[in-house]
Amino acid sequence: MRRSVMLVAAAVLGAAASVVTSVAAAVPAQAAPIPVNFNNVTGTTHLAKPNVDVAVPTSVVQTQVDLDAKTLTGSAALAPLTAKLNLAHLIGVTSTVRVVPTGPLTGTIDLAASRLTTTTTFTLEVTNVHLDAAPAINLVPAGCRTSKPTTLTLQNTTPVDIFQPITTQGTYTIPSFTRCGVLTPLLSLLLSGPDNTMTLVLK
Repeated sequence: MRRSVMLVAAAVLGAAASVVTSVAAAVPAQAAPIPVNFNNVTGTTHLAKPNVDVAVPTSVVQTQVDLDAKTLTGSAALAPLTAKLNLAHLIGVTSTVRVVPTGPLTGTIDLAASRLTTTTTFTLEVTNVHLDAAPAINLVPAGCRTSKPTTLTLQNTTPVDIFQPITTQGTYTIPSFTRCGVLTPLLSLLLSGPDNTMTLVLK
């Protein structure tokens, strides 16, 4: 009698295990995020207040793409920007600016709909300001930067194809500047404000 009970219990457990195995096999495993890196990113940013275009030198954007969730995460390392301005249309000034991320790059991607959106936050650190007539004299101290982070959201303007260059574009605000010595109010006057555009070609 005891052996019969044990055989029945074993049969039930075996059937349950078979069901669990079948269910597990029917549920597809979630694909791991795919590394998609862009090591030859170029572009321009248009500074609205001075009405100046600044080239974005070759930069790097690294991402991990989850095609199941249609999300991506990563980081953007933009090369330092060189902006040439004219004070009162007479005095040439050159500024070197670093884009310093304050958080990760996040976004969404939908290959079927050909849609890509990325968002990042950053501060602008001014490492050098000099008169073109006196390039050896840096007019700003270390630590010159925007007073708070700003946010940039880029969306694709060309089809999303990870094997072809993808052009993205968005707008951002330049906050006021701080810790820039005597040039603090001047930099804020010349550069701070909304409607600055960024165009990056991911390739």
